[in-house]
Amino acid sequence: MSDEKDSLWRQMLAKRAEWAAEQPSLSAELKAMGREAIKDVRNTLHETYFGQPEHMPEMGTPLNPTPQMTTQDLGTVHGSYESMLDSYAARAQEQDHTQEQQR
Repeated sequence: MSDEKDSLWRQMLAKRAEWAAEQPSLSAELKAMGREAIKDVRNTLHETYFGQPEHMPEMGTPLNPTPQMTTQDLGTVHGSYESMLDSYAARAQEQDHTQEQQR
């Protein structure tokens, strides 16, 4: 019975490690929260002093990264997204090969 408990415990720990590996980076999440807080404060001050909201910042500036930069920072680029892109590339190659054979 002790071996069964150890085995079950190991399985639970392995599953937890798998789930933890799929989670985004905590530092990236904290950076994003900090950026949003700074934007909120700036927007509130701008509305208070000038009576209108601040204009939208340009993409790629220090407090406004592009979506690609954010995704890379979170560490969620690998895994299912890359495998999906690989499957699309494989399908395209198969279609090209099929079209060549039909000619």
